Amino acid sequence: MKKIFSFLVIVIFWSLEPLMAQNYTVDNEASTLSVLGTSTLHDWKINAEQIEGSAKLVKKGETLTDISSLEINVPVANMFSGLDAMDDHMRTAMTANDANSVQFKLTKILKMTPNTIGGYTIQAEGDLTIANNTKPIRLQVTMDKKNKDGCRFFGETMLDMTDFNVSPPTAEMGSIKTEKDVKVVFDVTFSKM
Repeated sequence: MKKIFSFLVIVIFWSLEPLMAQNYTVDNEASTLSVLGTSTLHDWKINAEQIEGSAKLVKKGETLTDISSLEINVPVANMFSGLDAMDDHMRTAMTANDANSVQFKLTKILKMTPNTIGGYTIQAEGDLTIANNTKPIRLQVTMDKKNKDGCRFFGETMLDMTDFNVSPPTAEMGSIKTEKDVKVVFDVTFSKM
């Protein structure tokens, strides 16, 4: 009986793979983030040319078990629409309160489900800071495992600029107005550090 118990203990411990936290950093060249909106004149789009950030993913073997941290930082100075006047209005609105970046910090994973592309569909909550105003948001993200050394998070979410005390920009003495609702579309790749 003692031998059987000892054998079972050895088998159980031998079969357990340790949980390993792995650190990742944003691969700016492989990542995109765009803000899309409308105005009384035309639709518009602003692209982030620089995305910074890090993540700590907890895995058991090749299976993701948790995301213990994830942060993304987008400098406002590196966001461009291709129209100088629009860029000036956007920067004026988004750098209020001496802010210089838009930041997202993951606070909680609500649900993580394996998906059909070999990754995960993730329901998450996080704190989004725009113009030094932080609000909690909830979003759905798709994670794709690019390879053993990287992963990609992509999705989109709608935001109301006024929730962050950002007044929708206007031009031509108020005759051109932007809508307060914008869509943020992101495709951010992380590489193992």
